[in-house]
Amino acid sequence: MKTGLLLVSLLASFLANSQLLYEIKSKDGQHTSYIFGTIHLMPKEQFNIDSTLTAAFNKSSMIAMEVDLNMDLAQKIELAKETILPEGKTLRDICTDAQYQLIYTYAVDSMHMSKKKFKRYSRLKPFFFSSVMLQESLEDTKSYELEFVEMAKKGSKKTMGLESIQAQMQTINTVSLEDQVRMLIDGMNQTQGYDAMLSNYLSESIDALYIDIITESEGFPNFVENFLNKRNSQWIPVITDQIERENTFIAVGAGHLPGPNGVLALLRAQGYSLTPIRRN
Repeated sequence: MKTGLLLVSLLASFLANSQLLYEIKSKDGQHTSYIFGTIHLMPKEQFNIDSTLTAAFNKSSMIAMEVDLNMDLAQKIELAKETILPEGKTLRDICTDAQYQLIYTYAVDSMHMSKKKFKRYSRLKPFFFSSVMLQESLEDTKSYELEFVEMAKKGSKKTMGLESIQAQMQTINTVSLEDQVRMLIDGMNQTQGYDAMLSNYLSESIDALYIDIITESEGFPNFVENFLNKRNSQWIPVITDQIERENTFIAVGAGHLPGPNGVLALLRAQGYSLTPIRRN
């Protein structure tokens, strides 16, 4: 199917999904859970956890996110190791000369990253280097996931992951280092991409947000399949088991919610009724 027809089809399918927060009732009606679509990093001044979202969070005894961020020191060290290029390599070792110069010039000259900081960050896999550059460009940022972890601690709530951190790292590693470099450079060349995604997120247009992801990943085979579809499918048994047992607040990236293989569609296919909740 050509891109234009695909986008029209997607738009027609997702108009009912223009919300970020949904209520889910267990099949026996005993438990009320919520699912909320996040954006993993956003400017601090636009970050907002309103009273509606807080109420849904407070009514839940379990907080479920993509991965459980309540990690001990040993787990954090292992995670840090996974973000670093193997065998002591740096970006210079995995890029062509032209690619490396593009990245270096963009980071140091355009983003005013210090040479010392660039040297330190250049040990990261390109996927994580991209995240660092986004954070550098936004300066003051907030994360829903980190905020929810703190709220859970204060409220003495349990936390869990829909997948292990190892499984998430394996998904990232399905993208070759060469493709990660291309994605990094594409992101540099599409400076409006994040702004468009953020705008769609703030307006709760998750259908448009999903189309952004589909469009931007067109040059990378299996990206949507590996990063969205497969993971969504693997999460469903975990989610359904959990929401039948206790009130649960589920927070996942908003791009996982819409689409024919999105979490909302998959839950509806399991017989669950999802009620959109308008936030303040």
